[in-house]
Amino acid sequence: MKNGGGYKDVGRSRKKGKNKKSSGFGIGSFLAFFLLTLLGIAVVFYVGVAVYFTSHFAFNTTINGEPAYQKTVKDLEKEVKAESSKYQLTVYGRNNVKDIISSADVSLTPEFGTEFEDLLKSQNAFLWPIYLTKETEYETDTVVGYSKQNLDSLINNLAFFKAENIVVPENAYLPETAGENGFAIVPETPGCTPIRERVYSEIEHAVDILVNEITLSDECYTTAEIKSDDPTLNKLMNNLNAYCSANIVYNFGNEKVVVDGNQIKEWCTVDGTEVSLNEELVREFVNSMSRKYDTFGKARTLKTHDGETVDIVGGDYGWWMDRPTEAAELLEAIKSGYSGERTPVYNATASSYGENDYGDSYVEINLTDQHLWVYKDGEVVEESDFVSGCVNKGNTTPRGAYAITYKERDATLNGENYSSAVSYWMPFNGNVGMHDASWRKEFGGEIYVTNGSHGCINLPKEKAAIIYDIMEKRFPVLVYGGKDTPVKEEPEELTPEQQMALLIQAGILNPDGTLADPSAAQTAEGQ
Repeated sequence: MKNGGGYKDVGRSRKKGKNKKSSGFGIGSFLAFFLLTLLGIAVVFYVGVAVYFTSHFAFNTTINGEPAYQKTVKDLEKEVKAESSKYQLTVYGRNNVKDIISSADVSLTPEFGTEFEDLLKSQNAFLWPIYLTKETEYETDTVVGYSKQNLDSLINNLAFFKAENIVVPENAYLPETAGENGFAIVPETPGCTPIRERVYSEIEHAVDILVNEITLSDECYTTAEIKSDDPTLNKLMNNLNAYCSANIVYNFGNEKVVVDGNQIKEWCTVDGTEVSLNEELVREFVNSMSRKYDTFGKARTLKTHDGETVDIVGGDYGWWMDRPTEAAELLEAIKSGYSGERTPVYNATASSYGENDYGDSYVEINLTDQHLWVYKDGEVVEESDFVSGCVNKGNTTPRGAYAITYKERDATLNGENYSSAVSYWMPFNGNVGMHDASWRKEFGGEIYVTNGSHGCINLPKEKAAIIYDIMEKRFPVLVYGGKDTPVKEEPEELTPEQQMALLIQAGILNPDGTLADPSAAQTAEGQ
């Protein structure tokens, strides 16, 4: 029993050990078999896909921009045939002119070679997983067949060749008038005149590769003979603008005189591309401005303080252009290309431009009334009686329009047979001016006829002081009226006593009032 018991134990122990060993071998085999089966399936799948892609295009493949994945050569050819039947070419030209050519117009049909097959053969089917991670793009020239005779006939009827759409090109040129900065070339106009041979060539090429739209190139149109970069045209422009780029403006009150490229061109002589400036014409232009706008020595009208209108004739007041200097400076401004306003060079100036150049600030001197008024901005700010030049002695105060030459305090006026000290001296015509006359007690009236000045306007000292403060250089002075012809002085009326004394002095009467000599009395009665 004991041994038996031990045998049984051993036997069970062996059996148990044998069972464990048998179980481990079965799981491993299964795993190995499973893995081999998966590998086999994968290999079959991989090879199957590779075989598939020997006749089909791989992942992420495009041909001429269209998806080709899983498509065969026959599939692509079928698609091309379908598309070619619907093909049309839109042709764009200048001036928004366009036209359309359809496949039917030219009897278009595709002609296949081996291009699709060659692309498919270039694809490595057994490396198909690589195509999952990249994009493959192919371009081919689809060969088509069409009737070139139909295309040639069609060209003549396209919209581009219709008369209403044809515009002849124009050459670049210099305009007749200049701009603000002188003359600028007007560029050529391309026009819209197509060249048949070149239009045909570009359309033919587009149909050959089945492009859906094209824009005709510039080579399809005629061009201008003279373009904006033409050397001769540019040389002429530059030579003209050596003078004509100037833009000078003269202001004469409300009137402007513009010297721009158009005016300057009239003074230029053009010989081919060479340009010269006729300086004599510039000088004549300055002379014409002077003749028109100078007022020096011209007559003026004045509405007097009394409301009457008088003519102011004579005097040296007014605009007086320095013609030679202004012509020289204008020439220099033209040659330097100056642009802007310019004031002429003047020998003398006035207060304003226009018919009455003295403006609204002036001195009105009425020689007839021996009274003057000082206007400032159109308002009377001072007035006074005065004594003017003595008529009977030929020292009449000159009439006309003048301007204050300068003013001076405490001056001494010297002349023939006289020397006078004055406190306020305001000359306007040489040695003739306004000043105080402290030696006079009366002003105004008819004093000037017989006891006037040497030509000056004598003023009361207090009035002269006020007027002096108002005056400034070039202040206008307008003088009018007064007498010219000397006046015969009337003898003073004698008293009876004076008459008696004269008769006694003449020996006609005796001191007692009786006749001294009867014969003398008769003689006196006869005179």
